[in-house]
Amino acid sequence: MSDPNQGTPQAPDGGIVGKLRAPWRSMLDESPRAVRAFWVGSIVVLLLLAFADLFVHHHAHFGIDGTPGFYSLYGLGACIVMVIVSKFVVGLVLKRRDTYYDD
Repeated sequence: MSDPNQGTPQAPDGGIVGKLRAPWRSMLDESPRAVRAFWVGSIVVLLLLAFADLFVHHHAHFGIDGTPGFYSLYGLGACIVMVIVSKFVVGLVLKRRDTYYDD
């Protein structure tokens, strides 16, 4: 079996990079069956919660917020907007011209 970290630069003495990567190293050793079971379990819990939302009485303040699943979709939409906006803002701050360091 090949090493997935082959070719990845390592700190010579373990250093801070080695300390930061240590807790995550065991994730590479997880069996695909365990990872799949985790995903299936997570999806089942998500579906059960979404189904249970159909039976909860919502106190609507604005009309649409009483719709079942509204807050799930609202959270998903807010997350997507935050990712897009942050990519734009970070792009403005971090992107430089090709000749930035030559000047």
